[in-house]
Amino acid sequence: MEFRQLITFRAVADHLSFTKTAEKLFMAQSSVSAQIKILEDELNTKLFDRIGRRVVLTQSGQKLYEYARRIEEMTHEIRSEISGSGYSEGTLTIRVPETLASVYMPEITARFHKTHPKVKLTFMNCTDRQLREELNSGRIDLAFLMTDSIYLKDVNVRLLKTETLVLAAGSSHPMAQSKTASLDIINGQTLLLPKTD
Repeated sequence: MEFRQLITFRAVADHLSFTKTAEKLFMAQSSVSAQIKILEDELNTKLFDRIGRRVVLTQSGQKLYEYARRIEEMTHEIRSEISGSGYSEGTLTIRVPETLASVYMPEITARFHKTHPKVKLTFMNCTDRQLREELNSGRIDLAFLMTDSIYLKDVNVRLLKTETLVLAAGSSHPMAQSKTASLDIINGQTLLLPKTD
């Protein structure tokens, strides 16, 4: 298995098109197909299903994609360390609820990019369902949650802040006149809650 084959594989997985990948990598489409075939033969599994003109990742392809991403990131880190450029390179994949991201991430991202301009940040919405597996497999690097408490085996968990719970109501709603919201007042009301928080 060669690094260039993994790069080609990731490009096909990102574009879900052999034609677009060939254009992006300045290769013949037959070369792209040949590299994927070599990988599939070496791993003894199909990486893509071809459904008509569509290309989709198989389950094995999805697993390989995560390994290929991590290998590419490590390659960026090695280049950065060895060349002594002083800048970290690569990608940080972060799961964070949209509510937290909209409030805190703009300032944090701006500060982070001042000291690490070559690092790409990828944000994804967060649920606690598969966090342990995603963190331990390297699929994601970091996660933020809003929760009462959480324990994930083999995962370093830290409480960063306690947030005040706020209830918002339209100005014409009877609850808008109350300065506090007891459980008795909330009982029987329709509540809209963020899915992942």
